[in-house]
Amino acid sequence: MLSKLAFKNASKSIRDYAVYFFTLVLGVCVFYMFNSIYAQKDIMVVTQTTAESMKALRQILSYISVFVAVVLGFLIVYANNYFIRRRKKELGVYMTLGMSKRNVSMILMLETSFMAFTALVIGLLLGIFGSQMMSVFTAKIFEADLSAYRFVFAPDAAVKSVIYFGVIFLVVMLLNTIAIGKYKLIDLLYGGRKNETIRIKNMKTATKVFVASVLCLAAAYALILNNGIVHVNLYFAFSIILGTVGTLLFFWSLSGILIKIMQRNKRLYFKQLNMFVVRQFSSKINTNFVSLSVVCIVLLLVIGIFSTGYSMQNILSTQLRTEIPYEYSVIDYNYGESDTISSRLPSEIKDSSLIADSYECVEGTMAEGKACYKDYDVQIPEAMSAYGFGDTPLTFVSLSDYNGMRKLQGMDEIDLSENNYRILYDNENVRELAKQFHDKNINITIDENVLSPTNEAEKFTMSNSDMGQIIFVVADTWMKNMNVDTRIWNVQCVNEDAAKEFGALLDNYQEKSEEECVFVHYVSKRQVYESSVTTKAIIAFLAIYLGIVFMIACGAILAIQQLSEATDNVERYNLLKKLGVERRELNRALFVQILSYFLLPLFLAVIHSIVGLTVASREVIKVFGNMSVASTIFATSVFIVLVYGIYFLLTYVGSKSVINGI
Repeated sequence: MLSKLAFKNASKSIRDYAVYFFTLVLGVCVFYMFNSIYAQKDIMVVTQTTAESMKALRQILSYISVFVAVVLGFLIVYANNYFIRRRKKELGVYMTLGMSKRNVSMILMLETSFMAFTALVIGLLLGIFGSQMMSVFTAKIFEADLSAYRFVFAPDAAVKSVIYFGVIFLVVMLLNTIAIGKYKLIDLLYGGRKNETIRIKNMKTATKVFVASVLCLAAAYALILNNGIVHVNLYFAFSIILGTVGTLLFFWSLSGILIKIMQRNKRLYFKQLNMFVVRQFSSKINTNFVSLSVVCIVLLLVIGIFSTGYSMQNILSTQLRTEIPYEYSVIDYNYGESDTISSRLPSEIKDSSLIADSYECVEGTMAEGKACYKDYDVQIPEAMSAYGFGDTPLTFVSLSDYNGMRKLQGMDEIDLSENNYRILYDNENVRELAKQFHDKNINITIDENVLSPTNEAEKFTMSNSDMGQIIFVVADTWMKNMNVDTRIWNVQCVNEDAAKEFGALLDNYQEKSEEECVFVHYVSKRQVYESSVTTKAIIAFLAIYLGIVFMIACGAILAIQQLSEATDNVERYNLLKKLGVERRELNRALFVQILSYFLLPLFLAVIHSIVGLTVASREVIKVFGNMSVASTIFATSVFIVLVYGIYFLLTYVGSKSVINGI
């Protein structure tokens, strides 16, 4: 009897609680898709490095999935509270007819089990088919060959999804049982008639608070634009605090401001049901300003992390290939050795026909550790200063070695007088520091000779080992008394196949000559390339995964709040019907109210994100490559409109069903 009633109720409820069911299905689908990424490597032709990277990605995603499960669990519990609230009267009728609380709890438990099982099945099916499309995206990011494509099922991801969501639904059932046990019969029968407490604000106070919110946000924008997001310091903390406080004050003051603005335009205010819509909308903002502020901030995170994640996979790897100038950089830190690396290598390596061209250079420092960065009038960035960069000696190379490296990269040679030095940097992280030597016209003294800068700092790579290094090019004369710090033998191979064979030669030599190997390590173009692709892939997957989950959270919270609003205001809408308002007008008023409620936090989040993405594109994304702004904005917009739009439509249909009694 109870199971039949529960099954019948659940079948009828799927339409009324489409938002709840959609959230369950979407949560299971996304959870499975991202936890099945590792299984997709079986249908791709990948290198050993990529395979290890996908293994590491799988482990990271498993940890993130715990957090995702907690977020989705909160959403399900939050939505379930509305589910119970919506049915208070129905449950009260059951108890009036003599049904015990235990039986009522059993009905809810059976209904939850039915909806959970249905959502799990549909979500897993969508996830399984969605993961097949995900494999194309995965192959694109890792630049893997997908010619061996076949249908893939990840049983471990399916089991994990069932276990995680099974635990969540067990918690929901337990909370339902506790909630029913606490309710009194009168609360169930008349709970829907209780009105919310409206906190009316003084108009002058609301105006002052609104102005304060705008000033806080303006100050936060100014701080973050000037300080950036890379430097986590006091200015960064103030920008976050001011931005959060400004957002809270904005929504807190908006309800009073909005009514006053609308009342000034009497023609618009008294047109159709606009007065009713504005009052309802303002009342909901007034009540939920904290949750709206949270949704706004989370939407900012969604736009930021999804845009960043998408841009990571959108950065062209061909650009990355061109930025790695040498096929191999063989590096030695054996300071006491005077012979070159190539002269100490066996002939089968140094005279190999696989080599198209090569050049060896020496990086040196002044004797006795003189000439450290702290000795000059430069501002060392906090992030570098924390690691003692100020005590790092300046690194020098001779003009001959610099020209040799330029020739190896297909560049023309340059001239340099003995009274000048040239500034090079190999990473954007040290660019600002390198620029200071030219901008401040800082002189460097070598063997009692004063050298001045001759050019602005230029980006140049001395080896594939991009360590964020500044190099000072000086005339060959000044290198004679320098201490040898590092020897670098850069090699260009005949072609890609030759490069692979040459790498095998180096590996074989290094393995057999561990004690007497003449170099410490080597860095190949392929190693740097695969490492960079892996970094971008991990960032992309994590950002998109979290972006989707946070977007689901925002849409679900707003939807449930509006569905609760519709449930609470059934009597008000019925009164409008009795006064002669047509159903079409009621539906239009409901549409405008829900649309405004969804767009309000998104509007402020977009303004926040414009500032945030401006800083991010300037400081973070450029480290990985140039971002296609147009494609990133388009992809993010499509994603938000799709998810946000579905939740809005489900909310409108559900709310219309409630007020029209369909």
